[in-house]
Amino acid sequence: MLDDEKCLCGSGRIYGICCKPFSGMKIEDYKRERESKNYIKAYYIAIAMLTDYLVEIKKHTNRILKDNPAIGKFILHQDINALSELADRIFCSIPEGNTDNWGERFETIKKLVDAEEWKNECEYYQLLYYDLNNENGRFTEQIEAIAKNIKVDVHTDQRMLELLRSVILPTGELTKLLKLDDILIEKSEDSLMKLKYQFDKAIQLSLVSDNEGAKKIADEVIEKLEKGVPYTEIELYSQDITAQMYEIYYNFEPDRKWLDKALEIRKQMKVDNFNSSGKAKYFSDIAYVNWKLGNYEVAEQHFTTSLGYEENAFAQIYLLDCLVEQNKIKNLKEYLENVEFNTLGVDCIDFLIILGNAAIRLNDTSSIETLKGYLKEINIAVPYYKLCLKELELELEKKSGRIRKILGKLSPLKEYLILQPQFNGMGINLEKIIEDLKK
Repeated sequence: MLDDEKCLCGSGRIYGICCKPFSGMKIEDYKRERESKNYIKAYYIAIAMLTDYLVEIKKHTNRILKDNPAIGKFILHQDINALSELADRIFCSIPEGNTDNWGERFETIKKLVDAEEWKNECEYYQLLYYDLNNENGRFTEQIEAIAKNIKVDVHTDQRMLELLRSVILPTGELTKLLKLDDILIEKSEDSLMKLKYQFDKAIQLSLVSDNEGAKKIADEVIEKLEKGVPYTEIELYSQDITAQMYEIYYNFEPDRKWLDKALEIRKQMKVDNFNSSGKAKYFSDIAYVNWKLGNYEVAEQHFTTSLGYEENAFAQIYLLDCLVEQNKIKNLKEYLENVEFNTLGVDCIDFLIILGNAAIRLNDTSSIETLKGYLKEINIAVPYYKLCLKELELELEKKSGRIRKILGKLSPLKEYLILQPQFNGMGINLEKIIEDLKK
């Protein structure tokens, strides 16, 4: 590749000052830099390795696809596997604060090969990059455009199906989610993952008030789990999703034995194998089940441990409720100053309700104004939730005596818990809240 040509990595820079300085380096070089924690250098080596491969693809793949389609398809399959491996290395090494837009870069890379399979692979990494970096809705428009144009069927790559499910989930497009669940159930060869997708479908059905259909599927899943789905102690992900299914099933069948089973499985997990984020989630999961069981002191301890590994809105929100339930918190405003509202994401609805409950328990009328302020800041894509929150905001604007009456109707919390496909499968039934507020 000539020094003054545009680099094939999609940076927009010429090759001589982009990937050339790292050209020719091998996987051993990349691994050495990773092991030495030289992530920036590892990142540029990974990009150069991709560029080196794209140079060869540009020379040969399109020509072979045209001249000898049978061999070309075989070569294309190898090229796609290589692209996936090279892209994974890049994504694993992107330094913190890096501003390279790999969504745009893969738009350039996508044009190098005239084949649908190649374009689909590039779109997967575009969507993955946008989803991983969509703070404050930065890439929402790009995510929606890609998700809208991807045609989904049984031939769609399973990674793409799972990624699409994660980006569509916050929009509340239940018809699309149910379709994705059906395809994932059909495609999955792993018995436990098949059960997971079936359980996901049960959650979706519960959101459209098909409680009978949802309960039937959930019952079938738990029945199979009870017969025994094989996993070992080192299979942390398998243990995690099994525990989650038992935990969420409690919302279908409120018997504490399901929560006890979830705790039993989690206690078998080898927490030392987790990184900081994994440990934060692990202790939050343990704490949340104890919260549901009313073990507020134990839940408090585990939420505090979770926050010691990593700050996360979920632990902060439910720690607040644990402290309120134990009469350990006196100044709600002071506690709220430590909660980063912009990081709440889908947890903002849970936060709203728990804050209301805390204000009632503490007889803290000044926090009403804080609550109203947060309501104005909430930005949720789902029109249904937007409407519900707007109605709640209008009610809160009424005279203080009425506000006290409204907030009083938000307790106890359990009356408003529903199955919501977010953290730990728990959310808030805002329709019931609004219905009760109007009484």
